[in-house]
Amino acid sequence: MKNLFKKIIQYYLKLLTRLILWRHKPYIIAVSGSTNKTTVKDYILKFLREKYGEKEVRGNPKSYNTEIGLPLAILYLDSGESSAVKWLKVLLQAKMRALFGRKFPKKLVLELGVEERGDMKPLLEMVRPNVAIITNIEGSYTYSNSSLEQIFGEMKLLTESVPEDGYILLSSDDERVKSLAKFAKAKVITYGFGEEADARAEDFRADAHGQTFNFVFQDKKEAVRIKKYGRHFILAWMAAKVTKSII
Repeated sequence: MKNLFKKIIQYYLKLLTRLILWRHKPYIIAVSGSTNKTTVKDYILKFLREKYGEKEVRGNPKSYNTEIGLPLAILYLDSGESSAVKWLKVLLQAKMRALFGRKFPKKLVLELGVEERGDMKPLLEMVRPNVAIITNIEGSYTYSNSSLEQIFGEMKLLTESVPEDGYILLSSDDERVKSLAKFAKAKVITYGFGEEADARAEDFRADAHGQTFNFVFQDKKEAVRIKKYGRHFILAWMAAKVTKSII
């Protein structure tokens, strides 16, 4: 019974999500990969809100990035958790917003959570990204090497879904991610620490106040300081900066 109720919730949330996106037609930036999605998303939100205004840009709250979480993020609703009564209220609110809601952000920055084969397809049945950023394809103690190939297949689906007038941002520091370029119809931009990256970090240093580096993109060099430690923060910053520059 619980599985049936869950399928009903998924069906109606997906339907209402497609409806609200059809009505408002926002520009969609999707962030996916094994790790670092939230950091990339948060930097993109910061940069785009600075450029377009707070109310014009929305991202996933919490970790709403799955088949149920993603529509909740787009419809901007809380989860009904384990309560059937709460879920009925959620579905009613979703229906009202999808059919009659007037205010909606012009840009959505959405994490797409993928852990195994088959996770990406239902997400892409709801959203068609204009821009996709793929952070990495990495294993963990719970995933085998074959799982990496499954995740690669899911990232391939995302890459292929972006239209010709869109953009794919790929981390050039991850060989699996970089190889996705051959499946893209959209323009591909790579970012990373290597010289072959289209957007790259040079002269990286860490000190008592954070990290500094030179950001090189489109024949321009910018000195950058971020008050956080770790190369993943620099990669997230670069992905966000490139995103801001192309839209």
